[in-house]
Amino acid sequence: MEFEEDEPYAANSELRYMTLELMRLAEKKNVTFEQMAQEYVKNTFHLKKLIEENEFPEKPLKSKEGIGYP
Repeated sequence: MEFEEDEPYAANSELRYMTLELMRLAEKKNVTFEQMAQEYVKNTFHLKKLIEENEFPEKPLKSKEGIGYP
């Protein structure tokens, strides 16, 4: 299937994008890339845990900034 053959390329593209964003954020926060990457991974696992525990409201809340979660 053609779509399945493109998956490694899509994953590589996403990794390149994430790497560039982490590099940009690390420079902005004046920390190393490794420190920024560790924070990203920690936040990713925290988000996964929140989703698994279903701690999000069923409906997004409205705020002055728009629709989102608290």
